[in-house]
Amino acid sequence: MDVTDPREQYDDLIQDHIEEAVDAETFAELGENEAFSAGWVVAAVVLDATDRVLLAYHRDDGAWLVPGGSVQPGESLREAVIREVHEETGVSVTPDRPYAIVENIVQHSGDSRSFRFVMFSAQAKSPEIGNKLGEPGEPIADADWFDSLPDEIFKRELAEQVLERVRERN
Repeated sequence: MDVTDPREQYDDLIQDHIEEAVDAETFAELGENEAFSAGWVVAAVVLDATDRVLLAYHRDDGAWLVPGGSVQPGESLREAVIREVHEETGVSVTPDRPYAIVENIVQHSGDSRSFRFVMFSAQAKSPEIGNKLGEPGEPIADADWFDSLPDEIFKRELAEQVLERVRERN
């Protein structure tokens, strides 16, 4: 994997650490989870020329989310941002920089699994949303531009913090 931990380059990242104990069944299931097997997950707060934020609607969670997903073997974090945002929304982006990193760790009986989630800012090359949303089998039902974050947003606190910082710098 061609991943460089952004904490090595940026000392102003929003950082969080989430640790959770889970039962044996959940721990085993997470071994098959793409985020844990990849080790890195990215998302991007994407703004258009009018300062609207791009979100994707996740049917299974019943919530809007900042588009993103797992880093594939051989990809950099930036390459993953470009691919994931395009897969989920059809929008081509230019990643700017990371703004947040969250360590996610689950434990069971002395064993642990983890992944790091990095949230970037990115600029849309065009505001046009694609017709094909998500990869086959992904529950992405919609994508749209918003002036502010909707009530049903996944991980609201982090999304708000990053959006605020990105807008301050623009």
